[in-house]
Amino acid sequence: MSLSARVTWRSFQAGALRMILPGLASLPFGIGFGVAAAQKGLSAFETTLMSFTVMAGTSQMVALDIWAQPLPLMALAVSVFVANLRYFVMGAALQPQMPHLPWWLQPPVWYVTVDQNWAVNIAEYRRGHGDLGKFLGGGFVMACIWSGSTLAGHLAAGGILSDPSMARRLGLDFVGVAVFVVVATILFRGKRDIAPWAVAIAAALTAKWMIGGNWYIVIGGLAGGLFGALRDLRNGHVRQS
Repeated sequence: MSLSARVTWRSFQAGALRMILPGLASLPFGIGFGVAAAQKGLSAFETTLMSFTVMAGTSQMVALDIWAQPLPLMALAVSVFVANLRYFVMGAALQPQMPHLPWWLQPPVWYVTVDQNWAVNIAEYRRGHGDLGKFLGGGFVMACIWSGSTLAGHLAAGGILSDPSMARRLGLDFVGVAVFVVVATILFRGKRDIAPWAVAIAAALTAKWMIGGNWYIVIGGLAGGLFGALRDLRNGHVRQS
């Protein structure tokens, strides 16, 4: 059966339903972004459109940090590119699972490759139970929840949520960390992952201390990924010899 033939309405529904709860975990983060977007002068339509088309909370927050008039396009492009570098790694991990994907399905797959949806589905693909319909359905639900929560945050921006101290009391600043912890737990495959993760954490903490900003995310990810890749290459050469 071809990959495109597996995209059925039934599997799309199943993927959408199972991503509702993981998607709801992003609600506070999305509301916080909506509030911040309103404070930067974006309209409700602009905020919702940005969220539905970009669907990448970290890069959207980074963009807001440097949002000004006139818009610094070069700085904005570079910052968003750096914040989204992890998607290159995620896409590379997904590619072997979909080697014969039709060209017209590739853009939708790129679009729905977001953290929670990717983590749940890549785990299934590695077990040999991946389903493209579930992947697309889950991503669609994530897009609706994310864009809806940012709209809600924008509409609530004139109320209590406009107070940053209240956002901290509600724990909105911890939501992103909690989501990534859940994603990491899903992806953890045992002892063989400990060393690359340790290298990534050490590199990220060092970069955070020495450089600051958001570069520690990129440096940590590259360090852990390169360590794991070099280790696998070395182990492959040892087995061949």
